[in-house]
Amino acid sequence: MEEIKIYVVGNATNYASWINNHKLVDNIEDADIVLFTGGEDVDPSIYGKEKHPRTFSNLERDLKEKAEFEKMKPTQLALGICRGSQLLCALNGGILIQDCAGHAMFETHEITNSGGVVVNITSTHHQMQYPFNLTNGKDYDLLFYAKPNRSYYYDGDGIENVPFEPEVVYYHVKGKPCSLAIQGHPEMMRKEAPVIEILNKLVEKCLTDARSKTF
Repeated sequence: MEEIKIYVVGNATNYASWINNHKLVDNIEDADIVLFTGGEDVDPSIYGKEKHPRTFSNLERDLKEKAEFEKMKPTQLALGICRGSQLLCALNGGILIQDCAGHAMFETHEITNSGGVVVNITSTHHQMQYPFNLTNGKDYDLLFYAKPNRSYYYDGDGIENVPFEPEVVYYHVKGKPCSLAIQGHPEMMRKEAPVIEILNKLVEKCLTDARSKTF
């Protein structure tokens, strides 16, 4: 694939380090991919829910990054890592599990897809995407999930059943930029890790999909 131009929202450019054949750009208009990085929790006011006692957010950052998302062209791909994945979930109409266990571990755990492919990814989060209020297949595709579920509880306004723990979700909501949301930290993995090859293929596929959009 040709060189991929990436605009990183904020200064944490290391979040792009695992992406093959990429070049960082300073202007969002020049980018193929707009990358949203890790950090604080996403403020639940962004997705219309009440704040959990264990949610520690930065609303100013959320609003700035929301504005960047809204600047995106339909043919650009939004890519979110950890907190960035949660932000993309919220900006595409989903909500967040504001507190769960079993993932803030600073080591790898297994994720799998519907085809039975199992790989390991680094995990460091206590909040999680909850796309299940959206329409599966129409608004999003759950590409990888933790199996079995690692957490023994899920807390947050609006959270009900958690059939799977979403790890990699592709959002394709009409009228919004295509968004690939990766809950783990590929930038912390070695380049030779099997998950890195898989995620690079997903980036390429989703970017090709985004470029074909006309809405």
